Amino acid sequence: MVGIRSALPTLASLFVLMYGIAGAAAIQTLDYDEVVEKALRYAHDIRLSRLDIDISRAEQRRAYSLYYPTISARWNTEYIRDLTDGTAQINSIGNTVLLQNTAYQSSFMLMGSYNLFDFGGTQQKVSIADKDVGIRQAALRQSRRDIRLNVLSLYSDLLISYEEIGTKKELLTLYKELALTKERLYVAGKISKIEMTDDAVKVVKIVDDIDTLRLKQKTLLEELSSLTGEQYSADNTRVNAFRECEEDDYKHEFDPENTPESKRYDLEMEKKKAELKVLERALLPQFGLYSTYALYGSDPAALDISAQYVKPRNFFVGMAITLPLFEGFKSPAEIEKTRLELERLKVEKGKKMTELSARHAKLSETRETYISGIAHQKAMLTKVEEKLTMAQRLSDQKEIERAEYLNQKIDLVTQRFELTRAIISKTAIIKDLRILSEAGD
Repeated sequence: MVGIRSALPTLASLFVLMYGIAGAAAIQTLDYDEVVEKALRYAHDIRLSRLDIDISRAEQRRAYSLYYPTISARWNTEYIRDLTDGTAQINSIGNTVLLQNTAYQSSFMLMGSYNLFDFGGTQQKVSIADKDVGIRQAALRQSRRDIRLNVLSLYSDLLISYEEIGTKKELLTLYKELALTKERLYVAGKISKIEMTDDAVKVVKIVDDIDTLRLKQKTLLEELSSLTGEQYSADNTRVNAFRECEEDDYKHEFDPENTPESKRYDLEMEKKKAELKVLERALLPQFGLYSTYALYGSDPAALDISAQYVKPRNFFVGMAITLPLFEGFKSPAEIEKTRLELERLKVEKGKKMTELSARHAKLSETRETYISGIAHQKAMLTKVEEKLTMAQRLSDQKEIERAEYLNQKIDLVTQRFELTRAIISKTAIIKDLRILSEAGD
């Protein structure tokens, strides 16, 4: 019995140790670069864009088939019964031949056709297919860029929220200590009850702020989960800071013509121009070559014998010229519609380029603001740290009340968080600008 009792503390210690190890293992660390890669691998839009590229390439192969001749074969077996007892003559009406005898007949025909000349209409159709592949590829680059921007926005908000929760927890400890200090000062009659109550209210407010931030963090993690396909727990997730983003590494040049949107609009306009040329070429004559090699056999009594005695009968080759004369004004209407669609694409591109340039200019201006602000905040933080060091010495020498020291430390923690938030925001803006500048590469 004594051995069992002595073993219980050891078992309890092992249980606590194992639980602590399991809890530590459950913590998930987020890194921006890794999250971006996961989002790019998981994104449905990227998979759809790749499928669209494959579809366009299949259509491209179909368009190139227009350069080759068309060859087909046909076998016919039929029974013909003469209803005039052989008194009528052989007659031909259109493609129908009326025979004068009753018989089984079989035929085999090998037919070929080839587009000789259509004033470049086939070439323009192939060009349309080529442009469509380029459009899908530009859409893929745009999808990748948009996903990177979405992840960057979520991750920066998540990182700020994570840092703010840590700051609030640190402030909560300080305010609790400050509230107890103020309570002792109140009991000693050195401060009023209102001043003591103010700090107690601040403790409650910080607790409420922490709950609000946790809810916000949970929402951000859910949105991030929809991009990466992984599940995150707000209680067991650690968010790493951005990796070092050197100021000099950023290229300030931004060319809106090098963006995926610009390339898409350029290709869309080139495609629309090719469609316009196809419609215009369709109004011109088209020259085609055709040929047929025919084998024929017949028997008055048996179907299988007619098939057995199939022999070469005719071979002919010819050239056809096709010219549409009147289609109810359909072609002019389609040409006018295509021209207007081309003009619309030009206007849309101009609008989009203006929006992208304005966004880049705004981000650049915000970046400069953060850079100057960070310099001021660093200077302010240095002064607060010096003041806190002085307050610490005075506090140790009992020449200043503990409450004043805690207030100084609260100010330091707050200033440190504001600096951290500004650095995160500045880094996110630089990454945003870099993504915009490199999206078309």
